[in-house]
Amino acid sequence: MNKRLSTLLVNMKRIFIIVISLFLLVSCKTLSIYSFQGLNAPKVIIPSDVKTIGFVDRNTSFKIDSVSQIYTVNSTLLIDTTDYNIVLSTNCYQGFTENLSEYLAMDSIPFIQLDKKEMKGNRNYKPMKWDLVDSICASTGSDVLICLEDIQLYNNYTVFEDVLYYGIADVNFYAVWRIYDPLKQTYLDEQIVIDSLFSEVTSPSYNRLIEDKLPKRKDLFKDVSYQIGNQYADMLAPKWIDITRKYFASGDDRLAISKYYIDRGDWESPIILWTEISNEDDFKLAGRACYNLAFANEIKGDFLTANQWILKSIYNYKKLKSLPSEFKIVKKYTLELNERTKNKEKLDRFFGE
Repeated sequence: MNKRLSTLLVNMKRIFIIVISLFLLVSCKTLSIYSFQGLNAPKVIIPSDVKTIGFVDRNTSFKIDSVSQIYTVNSTLLIDTTDYNIVLSTNCYQGFTENLSEYLAMDSIPFIQLDKKEMKGNRNYKPMKWDLVDSICASTGSDVLICLEDIQLYNNYTVFEDVLYYGIADVNFYAVWRIYDPLKQTYLDEQIVIDSLFSEVTSPSYNRLIEDKLPKRKDLFKDVSYQIGNQYADMLAPKWIDITRKYFASGDDRLAISKYYIDRGDWESPIILWTEISNEDDFKLAGRACYNLAFANEIKGDFLTANQWILKSIYNYKKLKSLPSEFKIVKKYTLELNERTKNKEKLDRFFGE
């Protein structure tokens, strides 16, 4: 390539950059927005070496559980002595198994219901002994046990008239969960989930509402216990979430043109430009570039480098005589990046580094 052609190509590239920069500077604001999806770590971490799990119903019964037999229709107290223990545990199991994510896919999850045990005194949830845990794991081929230590539901019906008759079935519940890891003899999770669910029905007839429309306790308990298992499964698997980030796209031609590259999926060009700006003597401009580099490395999944760049951004801003209002954005992103870094550490434990 002769010298004249080489000079022509360089000039054309400069003209292209200037034209694009002028267009972006006219149209863009200080900040641009970039949206993407990120994998959110589960609230409860099942280690990556766990390949099989079993579901255990402790099937314990306390004398004070008799209160669950009492329910009301408005202010009228009624008693139902039906034993719903099997209904609750089996439907909880179904809700759990049917909601496992692809990231926690298990070929089969055995259901183990221990012999019913009547408990005296106050309600307590003393863990199973490890020799029993080992025995269950050996018989079912399970690495860990998801244990439903207890489940209790209480319901009330409320009926009122307003053109039509309205009926509300309100269920309060709590479930006690514990996950046994026999290899390390530790509990991967211990928690009590307390919540309530309700459903609403209508009818022009009061009698029809009571007799046909309001869900029967058995059906109500089936649905709610299914949801309890379903919700706990949600805690064990990662989920994709929508994430939005702001980045600086003004103050310098190289910042402005970066949006052009990002919109076309080119991250390397902006990183080169931002790295140049990060060495500028203009501390505010350098702070913006370092911030952008932190954001870019978060997108790439390099959280170590991202955290290094955000610290450099803060360092540059603090060299200024007074902090600009945009520094609030930097501080906010620092917290978000910290949470995403912790999330990455949890995902590494879940998937294995």
